[in-house]
Amino acid sequence: MDSRRISELTLEELEAILDARRRIEGARAQTWTAKPRKPRAPSRTLLMFIELLFVLGFIGTTALILLNLQTLNQFGVKARMEAIQAQEQAGQNTNTQFATPIVRELPGSSFPPADLYVNELPGSSFAPEEPFPPALGVLGVRAQVAASPLAPTPSPDSPSRIVIPAIAIDSPVVPGDDWETLKKGVGHRIGTPNPGVRGNMVMSGHNDVYGEVFRDLDQLDVGEEIFVYAGSRKFLYVIQARRIVVPSDLSPLNPSRESILTLISCWPYRVDNFRIIIIAQLAA
Repeated sequence: MDSRRISELTLEELEAILDARRRIEGARAQTWTAKPRKPRAPSRTLLMFIELLFVLGFIGTTALILLNLQTLNQFGVKARMEAIQAQEQAGQNTNTQFATPIVRELPGSSFPPADLYVNELPGSSFAPEEPFPPALGVLGVRAQVAASPLAPTPSPDSPSRIVIPAIAIDSPVVPGDDWETLKKGVGHRIGTPNPGVRGNMVMSGHNDVYGEVFRDLDQLDVGEEIFVYAGSRKFLYVIQARRIVVPSDLSPLNPSRESILTLISCWPYRVDNFRIIIIAQLAA
């Protein structure tokens, strides 16, 4: 070890000592400042891509569920008809001389009747199937039959137009409420009163096919207005009630001592296993 004093060292020796010290200090500084690298977080683009895949998957799953529900409804209608036919073939009286429809359900369905009997409201989204003989009761007693009246020629007193400002409906009204008729607009049930006349004026329409004229009936509230025209004459009806019923509940077709308007359509949208009923009263 060199024990000489600094004053005894030459200039070159001093410079060498300073250089050595600088190198030592630099090495120490690098040792203390060096830190382990953190793992890189996933990029924002990757996260957005994953979120997009999740949203698309959710939308696809929802659409598939709705499609399956609609298909199940179709199978349900067909199965009911096949069960009735099987019951007849199991020993019931199968006399086929009657061709008049049996009313079993309300009009306004998004599915067409599977036979000649009206077992639900008109408004189906699917064409009718081949008819088969009328069903009998459990004891072999034929159900009450109601003839299907032919659509009359509209008179000046017949409803010709319906306007519901709250949901932007402005549609022609045609006589009848069968499958073919409701392709043209809102159907006025034959045998029910004309606008302004005492009784229950019944109208029905599709909610998810052929213009979806009654798609938004479920958005109507009590107190909102419905205008029904007979030619140039306008009649104001005010909504009093809104109901959800099963298709076989025929009470909305009952007569009334008051001047009321009953609107019928399938519900909910594209599921159609219930009927929505809007009841409005003629304004004084």
